[in-house]
Amino acid sequence: MARNDESSCKTRNSGNIEYDPVQARVASGKAPVLVEIICERIHCVLYDYAINTVDMIVDVFGDLIDIQTVIRQGDRKNAQRFLDLCARAGRMLPVPTILINGEVAFTSVPHPNELEDTIRSILVRKGFLPENK
Repeated sequence: MARNDESSCKTRNSGNIEYDPVQARVASGKAPVLVEIICERIHCVLYDYAINTVDMIVDVFGDLIDIQTVIRQGDRKNAQRFLDLCARAGRMLPVPTILINGEVAFTSVPHPNELEDTIRSILVRKGFLPENK
C-alpha cells in the first residue's frame, strides 16, 4: 500500500553520500571520432541525461572517441561553435543535440545501444574497428 506522507518520498541513504556534479567536457582533438553534445547550460536535466548516456558507452571505445560539450549559454567560444554547427546543419539545433564529427546524429537523447551502434559503424567505416566486432 502506498504511503502519502512526506516520509514516503525520502531515500534510505544517510545523506552523507556526495556526488560529483556532471562537468563540461573539452575534447583533446586526438580521437578519430568527436562526439559533441549541445546543451543550454551545464547541469540542466537534458545535459545530464545526454552526457550520462555518452559516458555509458565511452569505455567501449576508449581513446577512439572524444567528447566536447557545446554550451549555448556559455562563453563566446561555445556560442560561436553552436552557431557554426547550426549553420552547417542549415537550421537551429535543439537541446540536446548529439553530433558526431560535426554532423547531427541525434536531436534527442538516444538509447545507449543506438549511440554505440552509430559510433561503431563510423569507426568501422574509417578502418579503426573490424567489421565483425
